[in-house]
Amino acid sequence: MDVEGCDSSVDEFLTCLAKSPPPHAIIENIHYTTLPPKGYKSFIIEESAIKENNTTMICADIATCPDCLKELFDPGDHRYHYPFINCTNCGPRFTIVKDIPYDRANTTMSDFRMCHDCSSEYHDPKNRRFHAQPNACPVCGPQLMLLNNEGFAVQTQDPISTVCTLLHDGKIFAVKGLGGYHIACDALNSKSVFLLRKRKYREDKPFAVMMENIETVNKFCFVNAKEETLLFSRQRPIVLSKKKISCTMPHDIAPDNLYLGVMLPYTPLHHLIIRESGLPLVMTSGNVSDEPIAYKDNESLERLKGIADYFLVHDRDIFMRCDDSVVKVVEDKAMIIRRSRGYAPFPLRL
Repeated sequence: MDVEGCDSSVDEFLTCLAKSPPPHAIIENIHYTTLPPKGYKSFIIEESAIKENNTTMICADIATCPDCLKELFDPGDHRYHYPFINCTNCGPRFTIVKDIPYDRANTTMSDFRMCHDCSSEYHDPKNRRFHAQPNACPVCGPQLMLLNNEGFAVQTQDPISTVCTLLHDGKIFAVKGLGGYHIACDALNSKSVFLLRKRKYREDKPFAVMMENIETVNKFCFVNAKEETLLFSRQRPIVLSKKKISCTMPHDIAPDNLYLGVMLPYTPLHHLIIRESGLPLVMTSGNVSDEPIAYKDNESLERLKGIADYFLVHDRDIFMRCDDSVVKVVEDKAMIIRRSRGYAPFPLRL
């Protein structure tokens, strides 16, 4: 980074960078060297140089930010109800990166050419989507499609509304997410939950449940301050919370278990389905028990057609498989049981 200005301005910039970094930035060290002025007239991000043995950290996937969430449900916004809304502060990262440097051309978004409006946002330093590599909108970005379990398209003008109707009818879905497929059903429908457990060959291992908000979580579980912080964190892991005696979840969600694995929506697609359906949803890994999570489209259809009645898919490829992370709070500290989406690929500091 080249910064030019009077001594006091440059010093102030370095202080602000260390104390108030951009959202989600991780700054481990700051090294600087004084150079002769070059007379810069504007702020630019130069095209990345390709170097051999290039190494850099790749950002983990980030849950939908409040600004994007506001736009998602604003009827006046051109990304209203667009299930792939994102910005520099949220969205897919690790799961779409094919190579470094982290440029759009090196991600699975390379197949989607930005429209004029998205390109204008991308090149505007004052815009929240300045150099947001996955930037897209309904005009130029990924699209949803609903399939039956034989891979044929289901004719519908609104895949999400159709999915929500079928969820209420007890159907089971394979939903393509950030790092793989989820298997979803109405978490309050005991017949659907039992059928899912039978189809997955999963005798008693608990299912995770996605709920719309913390108020819903509090209806079923005791949630302390640390657990709530984790539920709302950028990582949005599954948090193991103690069930209330009054918990009305079907027994087959977490058989003979005092805890329930809960999480809040972390993609725009989740928010849209959860809000329209009004249901807490089982969101379990898209696999037969003990297999890796399915993430490639054709393979997923073949592997999951015996579990799911329908498939809600999209045309943005997943490059890196990444399951949901699982966390439990022990003595007010987060104990990560499965370190994956939201945490990977950040290193563990010893």
